Amino acid sequence: MQIFEHINKRVAFGFGGVVLLLLGIFFYWLSGTGSKDPGPVSVLSESPLDATLGRELLSALAKLHSTKLDTTVFSDPVFASLKDFGVEIAAQPVGRHNPFAAFIGSATTERGGSGIIKPTLPSGTDTAKPSDTSVLQPPKAPANPGGFDVE
Repeated sequence: MQIFEHINKRVAFGFGGVVLLLLGIFFYWLSGTGSKDPGPVSVLSESPLDATLGRELLSALAKLHSTKLDTTVFSDPVFASLKDFGVEIAAQPVGRHNPFAAFIGSATTERGGSGIIKPTLPSGTDTAKPSDTSVLQPPKAPANPGGFDVE
């Protein structure tokens, strides 16, 4: 047995002892021969307030079950003569399918290096100057509300 000659016998016996100790603890834990006391976590004391609240809840539910509705009111001629003066609300656009999509016919934009969308300069200018009097106009809404949902 020349394979095991380089292993220190003290280390091997110590390692074997630790493994046997851990196996013993594991089987002791699995067998359940330890304390049968479930501990204070699973023990709940019953409060008199809980009983009172439970009784009140059951009483309210019993009253709801015993309630009877009189539906003869709906067949009364006075009720039938009532008119609805409600106003019909027309369908309104609720939003776009893709709120990040560009408007059709809007001003062209170019992406800057920082990921911010910057409007392009008016034709004929190369750089923006603080003294420039030209003002960029916001894009106009399209005449056709394409891309909007209407319910």
